Amino acid sequence: MMFKKVLIAEDLGWNTRNIEEEVKRLGAQEVVISEYCDDAYLKFLRAMNDGDPFDLLISDLSFKEDHRTQKLKSGDELITAVRKYQKDLNIIVFSMEERLQRIRFLFEDLNINAYVFKSRQSLKHLSAALDAITNDKPYISHQVAKALEKRHSLDIEDYDFVLLKKLSIGLSNKEVSDYFKEHDISPNGISSIEKRINRLRIQFKANNAVHLISNAKDLGLI
Repeated sequence: MMFKKVLIAEDLGWNTRNIEEEVKRLGAQEVVISEYCDDAYLKFLRAMNDGDPFDLLISDLSFKEDHRTQKLKSGDELITAVRKYQKDLNIIVFSMEERLQRIRFLFEDLNINAYVFKSRQSLKHLSAALDAITNDKPYISHQVAKALEKRHSLDIEDYDFVLLKKLSIGLSNKEVSDYFKEHDISPNGISSIEKRINRLRIQFKANNAVHLISNAKDLGLI
């Protein structure tokens, strides 16, 4: 294992201990743990300033709020922050998040190296993820990988994700049209939006708009 110095951002103590034991078993010499994203970020910066940066960040996405006020409130925000300083930092997301659009964003925009879905087999998958990264390969837990394959087979675009999201919060076609015009999203005419919704209904085998949103949620798209 090439990762000697590891930073873990996770707010569940029992989970953190299991991750720490696993990475140490695989050869990590130094493991630093933070239960808050802000603390993890400060430890990351301190290591950079000391000339002894971390080789690997393992982070959850969701952190429970408590009495402490935090600037960085999620793993996404932590990853975005560290990426500004260390483009080559290896990053594993360790989470129960199933929304495919969010996972896609993590890989395509934040350039994470692996996504491990929390389950009874988490540590086994974590070991597989570490092995994959060592060999310059990405890793996605099979539960999420299967869902992503379904998503690709649907052949939907970023435009469709935004449209589905707006419909899911109750916007009418006219309100969606107004939103698209305001944000320079095209096509934004009501008739074009209606045609796109009908196309999505066919792709998702949905009887109506409500059924469409339900199927999209089942696939983790919104």
